[in-house]
Amino acid sequence: MNSILTRRKILLYAFLVETICVTYALKLKFLTGVTSVVFTLSGLFICWFVLVLPYPEPKPNHPLDLSKTVNKYRWWILAMTLICIMGSALHWMEDAPLDYHDADMLPIIKIMSQRFIHGAWSHVYDVIPEIWGGMHPIYLPAMWLPFSIPVFFDADPRWTTVVALIILAALFIWRIQPLHRKSGPIFFAAFLLIWWLLNAHNSGLLIYTEEGVVILFYSFLALALMGNNGWLIGMATSLCVLSRYSLVGWIPAMLIFYVYTKDFKNLYRIAIMGIVFFLALVLIPFGWSTFLTLTAIPSEYISFSERVWRDAPVVFRESLGFAKFFGPKNIALQHHLLIYAALILPSAFMVICLALVKKWHIQKDHLPIATLKFTLVIFYTLVDVPYLYLFYTGSFLSLFLVTHILVAEKPIWTIKKTN
Repeated sequence: MNSILTRRKILLYAFLVETICVTYALKLKFLTGVTSVVFTLSGLFICWFVLVLPYPEPKPNHPLDLSKTVNKYRWWILAMTLICIMGSALHWMEDAPLDYHDADMLPIIKIMSQRFIHGAWSHVYDVIPEIWGGMHPIYLPAMWLPFSIPVFFDADPRWTTVVALIILAALFIWRIQPLHRKSGPIFFAAFLLIWWLLNAHNSGLLIYTEEGVVILFYSFLALALMGNNGWLIGMATSLCVLSRYSLVGWIPAMLIFYVYTKDFKNLYRIAIMGIVFFLALVLIPFGWSTFLTLTAIPSEYISFSERVWRDAPVVFRESLGFAKFFGPKNIALQHHLLIYAALILPSAFMVICLALVKKWHIQKDHLPIATLKFTLVIFYTLVDVPYLYLFYTGSFLSLFLVTHILVAEKPIWTIKKTN
C-alpha cells in the first residue's frame, strides 16, 4: 500500500512539473533548454507511473448521499470557468482581429470554410491568392471543418476554439471528485493551464491558432480509452488522425495490443469507424488526389523549418522541444529522427511492456493510454517546428489521465453511521 501511495505522489508531482514547464516556467527564457528537458522527462514519468498504478480505488459507500453537494460545487466551478473563458475570448477578439500578417492559420481556415459552405468542395484545397500572394492550404479536414460552423453564421472562427475549451473544462469538472484529497493539486494544475492559455499572449491558442479542436479530439480519445469503447475509440482516433499526424505511430502499437489481447471485437469496430470517417471527411467530399496531397505534407517540413529558423528563430529558443539543440544545421537529421522515432518507438514500447507485464506488475489495461501519452511525448519532443501551442495537447491528455488515475483516492471526509 505504501508503495502505491508513493507512486501516486510521484505521478502527481510529475504532472504538476509538466504543467509548470508548459506555462509559467517559460517566462524564464534563459532556462528554456532545461525546461524542455524537464518537460520531456515529466511526460515519460507520467507514462511509467500510469502503467504501474492499479485502477483507482472505488469510492466507499456512505450512508449520506453527497452527490447533490458535489454537483453544486461542479456547477459553480463550471460557471466561473465559463465567465473567465468568455471574458478572455471577447477581449482577445476585440484586441487582435484576424490578420494573416500576424498568423495565417485561421485566415486560411476561414477561406477554406467559406469555399466549403458555398459548395465548392472540389476547390477547397486550391491556392488562396488573398494570403501571401498565393498560399496552398494544407490543413487536414477534421481540423478545419469545425470552424465552418461559426463561419456559416458570419461569426469569428475563433468561437470554435472557445466552445472547445468550454467542453474540455466541463469534461474535466465532471470527471474529477472535488472533495477528494488529491483533487486540490489537480485543480491547481488545471487552473494554471487554463489561466495561462487565456491570458498569456505567447500561448497563442485562443488568439491565433486552430489547436483547440485538436486538443478536444485527443482528450475525447483519452476518455474513450478509459471506457474501452471500441466505437468511440474508432471515432476519436479518426478525428485525431484527420487533424494532426502525431497519432500515426500509436496506431500500429494499438494493433499489436488488440491482437495480443485477442480483443478483435474492438479492433473491428475501430477499423469500421476509421473507414467511415475516411470516406466521409476525405475521399467523398475532396477526392483521392487531395488525399495524396495531404499525405505528402510531412515531406515539406524540412524546408518549412529552414524558413522559420531564418525568419523567426525565437520560436525555437523560447518554446519546448529539442529542436533548439539540433540547430539550423541539423534540420534534416532532426526530421528523419522524428519520423523513425514516432513510427517505431510506440510499437517498441508496447511490445516491451507486454513482455514484462508480470515481471514489472504493469497494468495491461492502462497500456493503450500510456502508449498514447508516450507517442505524444516522443513526437512533440522531436517536432520540426516547436510552436508552443502544439504542446498543450499532451498537457490536456495528462490532465485527464492523472485525474482518472488519482481521483478515486479515499475522500477527505468521513461519515460515521449513527444508530
